[in-house]
Amino acid sequence: MSDSPLPPASYARLIAEHEAIAQRAEWLSDACDRNCARSMRAALEELATLLLDHLDSEDHDLHPFLMTSRDGATATAARAARLRYETLARDWLALIAHWEEARIAKAPDDFAGEATALIHRLLARISEEDELLYPAALASGQISLRDRSG
Repeated sequence: MSDSPLPPASYARLIAEHEAIAQRAEWLSDACDRNCARSMRAALEELATLLLDHLDSEDHDLHPFLMTSRDGATATAARAARLRYETLARDWLALIAHWEEARIAKAPDDFAGEATALIHRLLARISEEDELLYPAALASGQISLRDRSG
């Protein structure tokens, strides 16, 4: 077990957030399939509401914390994940800023292509974190199973 204090995020909370984010990503994908600009923008905003704070917390708090783990496997996995996904939040911000509803209406296939590529990157990150990084962090005592109450 690490001598470091546990970060505020727990395994249960991270997994629950990932499930909600994956659901919103599916809604965005479905909206792209329907080819309705209003639905695409609404789904993008729904996803952004959950995603951006989550990625900020992971990228600036949790991953750096895990990168300093005394458990070599956890630290290595956190460093590798950071390198693979370091631009993901910035790329989502760019997509959100660029694709207003009117622009989506003019080029829905272009929007759908860009959104789909980011969804695939996002789901790959979630999968890696859920299946490798967070179980290793939990096993090594770097994160708690559940949030600590008051």
